[in-house]
Amino acid sequence: MNVFDAHTHFFGREFYEYQATLVNGSDPEATLDRIRAGGIEVPEPDAAAHAARWIREMDRHRVDRAALFASIPEEMIVVGEVAAASNGRFVPFATVNPAVPVTLSALRGLLPRYRFRGVLFFPAMHDYSIQSPEVTAALELAKAHAMVAFVHCGRLKVGVRKLIGLDPEFPAEKSRPRDVAAVARAHPDVAFILPHFGAGFFDEALDLAAAYRNVYVDTAGSQSWAAECVPPLSLADIFRQTRDAIGAERILYGSDSGVFPRGYRADLLQAQIDAMLAAGFSAGEREGVLGGNLARLLGV
Repeated sequence: MNVFDAHTHFFGREFYEYQATLVNGSDPEATLDRIRAGGIEVPEPDAAAHAARWIREMDRHRVDRAALFASIPEEMIVVGEVAAASNGRFVPFATVNPAVPVTLSALRGLLPRYRFRGVLFFPAMHDYSIQSPEVTAALELAKAHAMVAFVHCGRLKVGVRKLIGLDPEFPAEKSRPRDVAAVARAHPDVAFILPHFGAGFFDEALDLAAAYRNVYVDTAGSQSWAAECVPPLSLADIFRQTRDAIGAERILYGSDSGVFPRGYRADLLQAQIDAMLAAGFSAGEREGVLGGNLARLLGV
């Protein structure tokens, strides 16, 4: 079984140091200590060592490759570096904030050096609309460099923020799957990925993907939102309904792995395999979801 994870976070030292800057008037090291006290390991500055630890986790759980997210623009260089040194194990994705054009300029400048294959948008976190004119330049860059567009819609929770006294949740209404319709229609040559089966807006995500064949969903996370559906959905129900709506070929496996000491989310990998079996996915469909679909999409 070849596993190509579509959704992992590097969460290196730069990520946590950036979080510390969000707490006004605090000592950065004291803020990092609060994160450690909350049960999250803050990596040492040696990015290569942190990357090696992730690769050991992937080896332990038989994961061949992973899309590795620079979850904030400040991580672009380090994720580009560790991906370039990974012998193909990591495929780098970079976050931009179209409301801060310098982040897009940074990505444009780094592309000749690092082959980023995806650009990540977090409209609710960065407080902009995916339909805003500023996004167009980023999507044109994605098209020119064969990058996919990962758009976080629905519920977004950054747990580490709670540990440092900030609200961990961002308003879901600021980013809905339906908001992506106009840009998916305007950019038919760009593939759009919605994580977490729509992150609480499952029906909306399926309606969008059914209408636009350049829209994909990833399976990352535990899908805690499913318990709130009426009637509640099992993971097998989610997989079955998604396949029925858009076909198995546009479902991308993701674990949402990112923090230590928890490490790689092999529990979610196994749960998704079990759910696909329960939903009657064929061996070929399971292989596609677990990596073949993403490999084809990225041309790797």
